[in-house]
Amino acid sequence: MARYKRHGFTLIELLVVMAIIGILVAILLPAVQAAREASRRTQCRNNLHQIGIALHNYHDTYLLFPPGWIGVTNGQVDVNGGSGLAWSSLILPQIEQYAAAFQSKEKNGSAPPLNPRVPITNSDDATLQPYVIRLYRCPSDTCPETVSVVQDPSKPTNKDLPMNLATSNYVGSFGSTDYHSCYSNAVGVDCAPLPKDRGVFYLNSRTTIGDVRDGTTYTMMVGERKIINRTPPSPPLVGLWLGAPPGGEEAIGRVLGASDQPPNDPAQHFQAYSSAHSGGINVLLCDGSVQFIIDSVDMTLFKGTATIAANDDRLTFGGQ
Repeated sequence: MARYKRHGFTLIELLVVMAIIGILVAILLPAVQAAREASRRTQCRNNLHQIGIALHNYHDTYLLFPPGWIGVTNGQVDVNGGSGLAWSSLILPQIEQYAAAFQSKEKNGSAPPLNPRVPITNSDDATLQPYVIRLYRCPSDTCPETVSVVQDPSKPTNKDLPMNLATSNYVGSFGSTDYHSCYSNAVGVDCAPLPKDRGVFYLNSRTTIGDVRDGTTYTMMVGERKIINRTPPSPPLVGLWLGAPPGGEEAIGRVLGASDQPPNDPAQHFQAYSSAHSGGINVLLCDGSVQFIIDSVDMTLFKGTATIAANDDRLTFGGQ
């Protein structure tokens, strides 16, 4: 009688093959993840570069950079006033968001786009409030496309809050000092850092290239801000491209950052710059270039980079 041999793998052989596959996956997976993050970080740099081009095109048109945010009540400067429009919404045409710009604040064709007299939380802005602009989102961050903004109980009441607004991972440079003390300012009191601490953007700012006396190569314009998740029911904190919602929680920090804390500050001060990238943040300089600043950066350098006229132009970046 003929006998047939069974051909197959033994249990030991299968276990060896599985172990080898497991080792290969363990070796390759970090490399794949690193390659993906490198691609996301490059896209983030490209976003900032495009934002820089838009800001300079705005400057070419109006001979100054847009204000950090607009805050006015009855003709007087007001930290908590309207409209709240920020630098990032005022450059919509320069980033080719024409459709979004012209769909906002249209009242029978009589109101111009982005009318600074109407608060950004007004129902006239219903089109723009949740409008997601990919250029303003870092692909490494996991923040949602929109986030709820609630009323700050210490500020004048805004009947439109809470409301959902589109998020952004990029904030303008307020300077080297914190802005939180501004929230208690009365109507008519400005919110601008001292000249030695001043950045490109602040309340109703009108900064020009000529004002950047520390040199455009050494001065930051825009930096990254990642989402800060909080215990529910408190909504997460993250930037907004449309502006600083009047009366909203952390309104100024939605559009501006300060370099009084190191990048990716472990204490998660909201005014600090932060990112989902490992080891540092991307920043846009006034000359349009983008630099990666490491978390352990010398704070003298970091604060100096945030100011426009502190006579610290001898500070330079090292290699990336």
